Amino acid sequence: MKNNLDIILIERLKSGDSTAFNLLINNYKNKLYGYLLRLCKDVDTAEDLFQETIIKTWKGIKKYNEKNRFSSWLFSIAHNTAIDSIRKSKQKVELIDTNDIEKGDENANLQQEYEIKEMSSIIEKIIEKLPEKQKQVFLLRQHGGMKFKEIAKMLDEPLNTVLSHMNYAVKKIKKDLRERNVI
Repeated sequence: MKNNLDIILIERLKSGDSTAFNLLINNYKNKLYGYLLRLCKDVDTAEDLFQETIIKTWKGIKKYNEKNRFSSWLFSIAHNTAIDSIRKSKQKVELIDTNDIEKGDENANLQQEYEIKEMSSIIEKIIEKLPEKQKQVFLLRQHGGMKFKEIAKMLDEPLNTVLSHMNYAVKKIKKDLRERNVI
């Protein structure tokens, strides 16, 4: 389902209202930055990729096809920008091993915070070991919030292949968590 606010903001933007662009991007900046950070594992690189994605989006907004969801188009630009950057630097895509997770409630005790951080770290390490396609699909779905059809189109893969990648990724994550006696 298309976001009506996105449609209104894009119409305003295409008619010359440049402030609409900031409003549009603000709706996605946290998810987009989080996705890029998990994909490249480096804060500076993620910030650079985020800025590059915003610039490409700004330059290409007139080419945006309203038949597609804006979020899918935006994440496609981010994904392709990141992949191009990785290819250029010949680095392997890795996930961030973060200790900076949201702490949640101010009243949460230190033990709970420690357990959450530990679990997050374990899951990130497991995801890091996934085959490249499984990792991409998992991150686009979980952190990008994209639908499987959108991921399939973006990665130029059949829908069943994308679903298979996600299925195998989830199974591997669960298996690894069981082996570590976490679940």
